[in-house]
Amino acid sequence: PSEIVEGDSVTLNCSSDSNPPAEISWFKGGMFVASGRIYNIAKISSDHSGEYKCKSNNEHGEKYSDAVILNV
Repeated sequence: PSEIVEGDSVTLNCSSDSNPPAEISWFKGGMFVASGRIYNIAKISSDHSGEYKCKSNNEHGEKYSDAVILNV
């Protein structure tokens, strides 16, 4: 993973090609932080370090992505 410096802007992207279209949620360490396919952190700080996952959810069930680890 590339080095992330405090103050940087970071964009996490989650895609799902499910049918019907899935609702996308972002979690950091198991806590909900945002919804939508793209999660943008404008000015990153060490508080944002941790493990992020996106979850896609539709009537057929839910699925978590692989974790993205941010080290700030």
